[in-house]
Formats: sequence, C-alpha cells, structure tokens
Amino acid sequence: MSSDNPFPSPVGGVPMTSDFWTSILFSSLYFLLIPIFVVRLYNKHSRVIVSINAIITAIERTIIFSLRAWQSCSPVERISPALTTYLQVSIALPYISIAHDVVALLRCMYVNSTKGQASFTDPQDSPVAASMSSSMHPLSPFHSASLHLSDDIHDDPKKRGFYRWVTDMLNLGFLAATIPGIIGNAHYRGGMDNESTANEVMITRYISSAIALFLILFVAALVVRARKLPKVEPVHVTLLLAILACNASSAIFRLLFMYHRTTSLTSIAPGSGNTPLEKATFYIFHMLSDWLAVALLLVPNIRAIFKTGIWGDWRAIDPPPKEQEWARKRKEAKARRSGLIV
Repeated sequence: MSSDNPFPSPVGGVPMTSDFWTSILFSSLYFLLIPIFVVRLYNKHSRVIVSINAIITAIERTIIFSLRAWQSCSPVERISPALTTYLQVSIALPYISIAHDVVALLRCMYVNSTKGQASFTDPQDSPVAASMSSSMHPLSPFHSASLHLSDDIHDDPKKRGFYRWVTDMLNLGFLAATIPGIIGNAHYRGGMDNESTANEVMITRYISSAIALFLILFVAALVVRARKLPKVEPVHVTLLLAILACNASSAIFRLLFMYHRTTSLTSIAPGSGNTPLEKATFYIFHMLSDWLAVALLLVPNIRAIFKTGIWGDWRAIDPPPKEQEWARKRKEAKARRSGLIV
C-alpha cells in the first residue's frame, strides 16, 4: 500500500519473501517456550503465575511470526493495512509487559528482605532453600505453616508497606507507557491516509517508548540497590538486570528507528524498515532481545530462585495476625492429616 502523505515506517518493516525463514525460526523459538511453562505449571515446586506476561508474549509472538511468514508468501496480505496495524500493536507492547513481570519479582525481593528468616517443613517448597523467607506466608496462602520467625532478625512492616507502594507506582508508570503505545499503534492504519493521524501515531509511539525506557532504567537502579539488602543473592540481581537489558534494547531500538517515514509499506528505501540492515537490527535488537527476556523468565525456576510462592506478593498490606494464625493452624492440621508432621 502506498500513500501520497509520508507516514511512520512500520517497525520491522513488512515481511518480504526473504523474511519467510526468519519468521519461521522466531515462531519456533517462541513456541518452544510454551511447553516449558506448561511443565513449570504442572510441577508444584515451580508453579508460578508471576511471569504470566512472559507466557502471553510467547503465545502471541508464535502467532504473529506465523502471520508474518504467511504475509511473506502473499503479496496481497503483505500490504494489508489491518494486518499491518495488528502486527504493529503486537510488536510494540510485549517488552513493556515483560517489565511488569520484572517489577513483580523486584517486589518479592524487597518485601522478602524486610522479613525475618523462617524454617519450613513443607515438601512443596523444599527445593527452594533450607532456610526460607517468612514473606512466603503473606506472598501465598498455600505454604506450609510450620513457620517460626527468628528473634534476632528485625521484622519491618513499615518498610515493607513502602516497598509495596513503590512497586505499585512503578506498575502504574508502565501502564502510562502501555496506553499511548496502544493508541498510537492502533491508529497506524489511519496514519497512512491522514497527515494529522500520522503525526499522532509518531508522537504517541515515542511517548510510550520514552516512558518505558526511563522506567526500565529506574527499575534497573532499584535492582542494583537491592544488592545490599538481606536475603538478596547475586543470581537475583544478575537475572533481573539481564531481563531489563533485553527490555532496554527493544526500547532503544524503537526510539532510534521510529522517526523514519515512508510513502509505501513495500518501499525498500532507507528508513522504510525493509532494507537488509534495518531488518537485521530489528530481529537482533528487538525480537531476539524480547525472546531472551521471555526465556529468562520461563526457563529458570523463578519460584525457587525468588521465593515467590505461586502468586508473588499480591497483598497490599500484611494479613491481620488472627488471619495468619488461622492459616498457620489450618495448614498444620492439613500437614498432620497427610502424615507430614509427626
């Protein structure tokens, strides 16, 4: 499709014949991550919902790269405005949603650091650690209550509440990056025919990526700061920084590319997104980096590494003491019935 008015070049261009095998490769790479999530979900020792955005991304990217492979073989579908708009939305948002998962893990790290150590006799979580954070109790209602706080480690509910508030604000910040990304890319079709809409698309896409990059760097600073917190291990910091580096790569690529305009989806002029160099940088610094971020969230046993429980730290405040005591007794009774506590 061509236009008399220049419109923002599609990020990643449109799939040409040469994109077929690359699209098949990425569709396969993302698809291979789905069984890993299924296995993690089936195993009670690794079952976790904290990285839900990562699996959604894996499923969606499997679909969109299948669509790109189809487009590469069909000159008609290659220039479909509706399909191009859908793909622009799907390509633009996942790195932001993956950053949401990182914030959820960051929250667990910080909240766990405010709790005293605890001993558990729950075989469900026995692979996690011999001495486990007591924040496992508020993080998830499904852990064994064979739990005793150490008297020599200070429990700090006030600091815990502050950390939760900060991460809530970060999630709102990433929502502020997501909304203009949806608006801008959803209007991509209109920008092909209308100069005013084209300018709106360009501005909102830049706002989305700029906010996202700022927040990603801010979260990275919080991860680095967490190195000195109790119970935070090098693997926690390294893993989160690696994921954030992948997210930052996608944001930076978008910011460097999105100023380009074109008059045709199939143009091969510089800045169209369709030159070999532009396609290569798109696949390496955006698509591959997104895949690595998803893999880092799905392949390792996140539950064991970050001691998240199944749901992560979903509470806004700690449960009342009576509720904690009731849950503890209920779980002990269940454990006794199972023959786990003598």
